[in-house]
Amino acid sequence: MSLPDTLTELRLEIPPEIHQESWQHSQSASNPLTQWNTYLNQVCLNTVLPWLQAEHTPEASAWSGAVPLLGELVRGTAIDLGDQRLILIPDKTVDTSELQVPQEWIDLPAWAGDYYLAVQVDPDDLCLHIWAYTTHAQLKTLGTYDGNQRTYVLDAYDLVQDLSVLWVVRQFPNELTRTEIAPLSPLPAAQAENLLQRLSNPAVLQPRLEIPFHLWAALIAKDDWQQRLGRSRRSELSSATITRTLANLSQWLQNRFDESWQTLEELGMVTEAFNVRKDDRTQRSIRRAKRLRLPDQDTLLLVVVEPEADGRVSIRSQLRPLDPSVCLPETLSLTLLSATGETIQAVQARDRDNVIQLKRFKCPPETQFRLQVAIDNTVIGEDFVV
Repeated sequence: MSLPDTLTELRLEIPPEIHQESWQHSQSASNPLTQWNTYLNQVCLNTVLPWLQAEHTPEASAWSGAVPLLGELVRGTAIDLGDQRLILIPDKTVDTSELQVPQEWIDLPAWAGDYYLAVQVDPDDLCLHIWAYTTHAQLKTLGTYDGNQRTYVLDAYDLVQDLSVLWVVRQFPNELTRTEIAPLSPLPAAQAENLLQRLSNPAVLQPRLEIPFHLWAALIAKDDWQQRLGRSRRSELSSATITRTLANLSQWLQNRFDESWQTLEELGMVTEAFNVRKDDRTQRSIRRAKRLRLPDQDTLLLVVVEPEADGRVSIRSQLRPLDPSVCLPETLSLTLLSATGETIQAVQARDRDNVIQLKRFKCPPETQFRLQVAIDNTVIGEDFVV
C-alpha cells in the first residue's frame, strides 16, 4: 500500500494473525489496563513496521527497547529509521481532538524520538489509522503537561494531519525535531531492588504512577531492570489462577458447544437457574454452565443466551455453589468486562448469598466480552464472542 500525496491519514489493515497473536499475548498481562496496552503496542508495531519497510524505509527496525513486555509498563512503541526514531502512540478512542504521549517517551533520553505518530486502532474492523504526527520539540514547547497522568498533551490544532508532509521533511537533516533532555540521576542498586520488589506486585495497577518520575525513569531506563519488572509482574500473577477461554455464543444458538460448557441437567442442577417465563422467548433460549474450581469450594457459572428480533443477543449470567446447601463466600465477585478491560457491571456476594447474578445485557454480533470470577488471589476469566 502506498501513500497518496493528498492523503491526510493513513489506513492500514491489521492482518488477522497479527491481531490474534497480539490478543493472545496480552492475556498474560497483570491487569485489564496493561492487557490492553500490550495488545495495542504489539498490533501497532507489527502492522506499521512491515508497511514502512516495504513502502518507505527498508532499513526500518523495531527499537531494541520495544520488547513484548513493554505494554506491562507503558503505552507506546518505537521504530528506528537509521538516525531517526518514530514513536507510535496507539489508542482505541475515536477522539482525535488531542494526542496524549506518556512522559517516558519525552523525558527519558534513551526513549525519546524525533516524530510521534497518533495511531487509532480499531480491533473490530481489523484496521488502524495514523491520523497525525508531531515532533519531540513541538510536544515540549506546545504541549501541556498533565502531572496526574504524566502525559504531554498536544491539541489537534497543533498536530500535522497531512501525513504526506512527514516523508518530505524527513529528507531535511537540519529540521529541529528534538529539544534537550535533562540527564537522569543514577539509581543505587539497593534502591532499585527495593523498588522492583514493591512494583512487582500486580495489585499495583499502574507502577509508572506509583513512585516519583525521576525514580521510575531511572529504573526503567536500565534494560535489565525494565525487563525484570515486566517479567516479575506477570510471574507474581501466576500465583493466582488465570484461565482464558473463548466461547462463541452464535454457535451456541446453533447448538454447537465446547465440551466444557454443559447443560444444567448434566451438572445435576434440577432447579431453575433463571426466572424466565415459559413463553416463546424461553423456548429459544440456550442455557449452559461451567464448573469453576475455586479455593475450598466448587462453583457453577451459568449463562443463558436468547436471540433478539433486532439481531442482538440477550445474555444473563449467574454464579452459584455446586452444593446448593452452602453459601457463596462474601469475597466472591462476578464482573462483566468489555474487550478493552473496562468494567461494565459487577456484583459481589453478601452474607448468606447462595447465588449472585449480573443484570441482563444485549450485544450485537461480533461483540467480545469477559465474565470474570474473583476471590482473594484467584481470578478466572471466561471470554465470549457473539
